[in-house]
Amino acid sequence: MSWKKQKVTIKQLSTHIKVRGYSSFQMTDKASDSKHYEDKLEFLFHSQKSLISQDYSKLESMGSNNQPPQNKMKRLYETVEPFSGYRIFMLCSALLHEVVELQRETGWKWWKTEKALEEQRIQEEVIDLWHFLIQLSIEAGLDPQMLISKYIEKNKENTKRQQRGY
Repeated sequence: MSWKKQKVTIKQLSTHIKVRGYSSFQMTDKASDSKHYEDKLEFLFHSQKSLISQDYSKLESMGSNNQPPQNKMKRLYETVEPFSGYRIFMLCSALLHEVVELQRETGWKWWKTEKALEEQRIQEEVIDLWHFLIQLSIEAGLDPQMLISKYIEKNKENTKRQQRGY
């Protein structure tokens, strides 16, 4: 099924996910859940995919704006793409902004008094990057095995380039 310029239902997305070798599951707040997966990258992809299927509108609590919480990742996939590659564009934009947020945690402003790095904040920004990078990988049709395979292939190419003085 092509995902270009069409609205995607959750049922279609779930079918798409299952075709790619994933099944939907409910996330919990326990970090120990990752122990159920031998492959940690597989766990991250599963966790990311679960975000799309969550329905927060049934929660009794209100969001910070006093409105029912919305699943914005789900909404991204329910929206008709105004142009081909819209979701990739949106995820790339999110990645760029997260990179800037990470950069702001460093002492890059040489004209200001340097502040100590806050490892916790840096880790939070790196995790935000992973969140969008994994979603972008999913959108590009990569699963964990394909990602590793293509990474190894590209790493070999980059190594050869370095050896040739590229």
